Amino acid sequence: MDARDLLRAQFAWIHQLLAGTMSDCSQETADHRGEGWAISPISAIYAHIAITQDGIVHGLVQGRPTLLESDGWDGKLGLEAAGPRDASSWADKRFDLATVRDYAAAVQAATDAFLLEAPDDLLEKAMETPMGEQRAIDMLANVGVAHVASHWGEIAALRGVQGEKGLPF
Repeated sequence: MDARDLLRAQFAWIHQLLAGTMSDCSQETADHRGEGWAISPISAIYAHIAITQDGIVHGLVQGRPTLLESDGWDGKLGLEAAGPRDASSWADKRFDLATVRDYAAAVQAATDAFLLEAPDDLLEKAMETPMGEQRAIDMLANVGVAHVASHWGEIAALRGVQGEKGLPF
């Protein structure tokens, strides 16, 4: 197994866990935000996961338009492609779970297709990121996979504090 295969397996695994956590999540649970909570609702976190992965894989690494912009997901999700996406603008945003599930699946499928065919020189290319200079493959592993995993944990915890089973196992 090479680094590319490992990265594909990591993305597939974490998305399987995320999908399992979200499979029986109701829209009501996903939109809940408790009094005094300083965290976005599950639906916003779930959308953020897909939008960030899309931005990293398509925008940052490939230098292409994101699926959000090119495939019209911004409109389907109720976003303006160029609109702000900072935490304060998302604090009270709710997203339709079926739409986010479809978008997340499209982003993951596009990510896997890219990784399957990505030229080694592109994956090894150093690029400037918000965390400093990194190789593309490191950015995908460090931010791509770890980002999904950290927010998956948030979602599981938010389901748990609402009295539901958070983890899919």
